[in-house]
Amino acid sequence: MAKVPDTPENATNCICGECPSFPGEGGFFCAKGKGAKDVRRRGCICTDCKNFREFDLADGYYCADGAAGDGPQ
Repeated sequence: MAKVPDTPENATNCICGECPSFPGEGGFFCAKGKGAKDVRRRGCICTDCKNFREFDLADGYYCADGAAGDGPQ
């Protein structure tokens, strides 16, 4: 799985704040890694994100499991 470059353009594509599982702070988890707060898994919208499609990501819940390309998701 590809890593998502931590660039301003990719950060602009981020939709983490719209997610029902959003932990309330942070974002751009596919590039930056999991957040500091615990995540209640209430659904994941990673697959709707432009970065998900552009970088051919798999799975989701990067907010809870870590950045794309950091190991098994």
